[in-house]
Formats: sequence, structure tokens, C-alpha cells
Amino acid sequence: MQIFGKALPVGVAAIYPRGPVAAGEGYGWFDRHDGSEAPYRRGLAALQEFVAGLAVAYPVDPARLVLVGFSQGGAMSQALALAEPGLTAGLAVLAGYLPAFAREQVTPGRLTGKPVFMAHGVKDETVPVADARSACNALTLAGADVTYHEYPTGHRVNRNGMHDLKQWLSQHV
Repeated sequence: MQIFGKALPVGVAAIYPRGPVAAGEGYGWFDRHDGSEAPYRRGLAALQEFVAGLAVAYPVDPARLVLVGFSQGGAMSQALALAEPGLTAGLAVLAGYLPAFAREQVTPGRLTGKPVFMAHGVKDETVPVADARSACNALTLAGADVTYHEYPTGHRVNRNGMHDLKQWLSQHV
């Protein structure tokens, strides 16, 4: 995640939580291949506790807190915003998807006016672009102010995506 720090405006703090579940070469918030709801709920609770404690642990203004997540981090950022809309001022979802269990929270007006940036590769072999489009539609239905971009890349954020993210962050942080 540190590579996304290059997109941050001057004076903005970046905090990189690590998911509690070992997943391949990295970490995640839940085992995506376990179809049960319990691991997802545990991951969401861990992220919620972490984000809620940021203002206590760091000099962070909760009213300006924007979650930026890549892949499952983007998925959980969306899930957290839907579960607790007041915990974040906005979201940037990079190559992410909306977890099936989070869709129960998608109701009209739930995220009214909340700014959301979404970037996805049309050649993404890990999270199909159709999943990103579906997440975009769901957040729009919930009232979020979604800025959605697709790029000719796989499961990553290319240079144009980083530029667009930086521009969006400079307007919303």
C-alpha cells in the first residue's frame, strides 16, 4: 500500500493497516474462498475497531478520514462505509469489489453525498471488471458521489490511475 502514498497531497497522513488473515504472499481481512459469513464479519469488526480508534491513537480528524483500499482492502472499505457511514468522509477503491455480505447494507440514501473514487483494470484477472461495475452501481444506489475510472491494465493501478487518484484526493482530503 505504501506505493499509493505517492498520490497523497502534502500534509496528509497515511496509515496502512494490515489485515489479520495471512493470504498468499500478503494479508487480508477474511478468507475470500471461505463462503461463510463469520470470517467476513470478524474482518469487518477488526477494521471497524481499527478505524474507530484512529482519532485516539493519532492526530487524525475523523471528519476528513478517507479510506483507500486495494483489492480486498477496497472491498472492506466499501463494506465499512456501508456498515458505519459516519466512520469515514470518503473512499478510494482500487481494483476492489463489494463483498456479497455487504450488499444487505445497500439502501437508497445510506451514503448520500459521500465521495467515492473507483479505479479498475479492464484486464483484471483477480477481480473481474464486472464486479467493480456492480460495486459502482450499488454505491451510486446508496447515494454516494462516485467517480469511476477503468484502465487498460490488470489487477493493479497504472500511472493514469495514480494520477487520477492523486487529483481526486487533492479535491476531497
